[in-house]
Amino acid sequence: MSINAVDNATRLDEIGFPEFTASLINSTFDALIAANIRQMAAYADLVKTLGQELSEYINNTKDSISGEEVLSFLERVLPAYEEDKTTKVVEGGELNAEEAKVLTRELALPEEATQEPNSSLQSLVVNAGEVNQSVLDSIVEAVALRLACNKYLLLKEMVAQGLLRLVVENGVIETRLNFSAWEYSSSSRKTTDYSRNKSTRTKYSAGGIIQNIISGPSVGRKSSSSLRVKTATEKDYASGGTNINIFGGVRINFKTDYLPLAD
Repeated sequence: MSINAVDNATRLDEIGFPEFTASLINSTFDALIAANIRQMAAYADLVKTLGQELSEYINNTKDSISGEEVLSFLERVLPAYEEDKTTKVVEGGELNAEEAKVLTRELALPEEATQEPNSSLQSLVVNAGEVNQSVLDSIVEAVALRLACNKYLLLKEMVAQGLLRLVVENGVIETRLNFSAWEYSSSSRKTTDYSRNKSTRTKYSAGGIIQNIISGPSVGRKSSSSLRVKTATEKDYASGGTNINIFGGVRINFKTDYLPLAD
């Protein structure tokens, strides 16, 4: 095992694995408690909202009803099977007696809303005939009142069913740490050697009398050459490595429960 790898392994405590695990556990439980508090707060707001009278709630909520909600209501109650419109309640349209009766029934408010002491709400009675701008505005206003009333009744039903809460039945918190140290070095040596020797001899034909006397019938010349090339490349080569794998894990199984404040 190399010295550098050992030195790296001894610095494992600098990673702060225990601190990380503790932070993860604390954050998880803090998130669970915060979620529970938000659920209780939402339920308290719901109960507070239902503390209003129905007529008061309708008057406070009708302006928040969107045009899309109104149109969806009319499309459901009196749909129109035509390419240019989706409901029969449009300006310039016309309602027959049966259609007017259906719309009046769907727009009717409960007696709880109309007979409260401080209530000024009245159910709209739709008559058969042409739907001009004034009639359309009255119908749209009545739809907003009806939808606001529906929301109140829905909230009331939710409260009657009890507190809707999300709890953790069983959970697991698990952390892991993998630590690895590695060291590598290399060296190599390479040498090349090249050599070449070459010799040649040139002959000449017999020449004049003087040349024959000196050199004989023929004269030759000899030449030689040599070449040597040597190259060397050196590189240290040695391989050695250390691989340290350290595994640490924390696994916690937990289950939530409720302690009653009073018997």
